[in-house]
Amino acid sequence: MVVKRLRKEDRRVQLLEVARGIVRQQGTEALTLGYLAERACVTKPIPYDHFGDREGLLMALYQDFSDTQLKKFRATLAVDNKTLENTIRFFSAAYIDCAISAGPETGPIAAALSGSRALLAFRETCVADCANCLRSALAPYVVLKGVRGEAALTAIIGAADALSSAASSGALARHVAEDMLSGAMSGVLEVYADNTK
Repeated sequence: MVVKRLRKEDRRVQLLEVARGIVRQQGTEALTLGYLAERACVTKPIPYDHFGDREGLLMALYQDFSDTQLKKFRATLAVDNKTLENTIRFFSAAYIDCAISAGPETGPIAAALSGSRALLAFRETCVADCANCLRSALAPYVVLKGVRGEAALTAIIGAADALSSAASSGALARHVAEDMLSGAMSGVLEVYADNTK
């Protein structure tokens, strides 16, 4: 086997792309480092060098998605949105767009991260990063604090995950998913505000 020489970071990008393709076509069960090496046309030690083991590969796949998502949120929400309604709309559009861009394999990868305590803790950290980004964007209009604030963020992120998964699989049109997420966010924030008066 002739392995094309790539810089380490370029090889990692290539391996992640091939891994996403495996998940998209065959599901997470087919994703092993040996099979990844075969499909990427590299020697077996190369994926192990990059990811360590299957858990490391799953975490790298989700981290790549999470980093892209957070970058998009920060860029979108850094604009002075002027109103709570605009902030909600921009967040909804960015969340749905990121999921569609990432592809339908993101949902199965996220589900696979529930397979062990370490994977679940890792995924929860990524979700917390997203929630903190949203909390900051909403802060000029609604200060989410305490147990109720955490519950509101949990409800919003849960709705965002479900709707973006449906949109990325084609079960929902993008504009429908965005409208429903905006509505869900508005409803959750209204209930939160009513309960803090």
